Amino acid sequence: MSGETEFEEMSGFHVLESLWKIEYKAVSMEPIITQAATEETQELVDSIIGKKIPKDMPDAVPLIIGGKAVITGNAVKGVFRHLISSQLTKAGLRVCCQKVKGRSGIPEGRVSECDPENPCFVCTWFGTPSRQGALYFSLLRSVKGIEEVLADEPIPMIALREDYRAVDPKARAFMLLAPIRENVEFRGWIKGENLSKEIIGAIKEIQDMSERGFVQFGGYKTRGFGALKIEILKIEKYGTTPFKLEKLYEGEELRKFLEDCQRRYHSLMDRGKRS
Repeated sequence: MSGETEFEEMSGFHVLESLWKIEYKAVSMEPIITQAATEETQELVDSIIGKKIPKDMPDAVPLIIGGKAVITGNAVKGVFRHLISSQLTKAGLRVCCQKVKGRSGIPEGRVSECDPENPCFVCTWFGTPSRQGALYFSLLRSVKGIEEVLADEPIPMIALREDYRAVDPKARAFMLLAPIRENVEFRGWIKGENLSKEIIGAIKEIQDMSERGFVQFGGYKTRGFGALKIEILKIEKYGTTPFKLEKLYEGEELRKFLEDCQRRYHSLMDRGKRS
């Protein structure tokens, strides 16, 4: 049975054996829109664009924090979890379906929600509704300020609903997006506790997917938005007794380490297929 496939378990939160920091950059391959929550942000973006448009303000604008375009850590974690979960399900490993998702029934290939004391691979590293995970995702912030990363022109699009404000009622048939343009660099990190080579290999797998445009963030992903190319820049491993930098992976050493970790992850999937 798929549930018999073993993976390298973490030692538990009660024993802190190692701390990890994975620094990476992400470059937009397509325009990106991460919906902001306030009207003030719409007004700010409208003033930066500085062009007359047939609406009071753009309908969808990026999230901005501290003058930088931002993708939330929650969004990054969600994309990583989805891709890894789906991949391991296809490989035949035990991956649970959390009740918090609100689905009726359990999708084919998944199992019921994990017992907190016996988490699946995904829940071990990403957590459950009642148990935190061992991975922590930072905000992704644009390297340059919002004035330098916005697309030059708002992008018109057929409206999904009719309640967008417009100067001319006829304009309600479309909406205007003010996205982050292509080739904008973001920086962020993933921190972790007691990480295994398998989970680091899974993160490397996401990097490989992103190079072909399959890792997308934000809204309107089916309409030509959201692809980011991810590149892991360095990995720091810290010992804990006492706390000190134990190993720094960069350059060629980083490449070899990631390849080794990815082999471990591929081996995990192979065992799932055979079980």
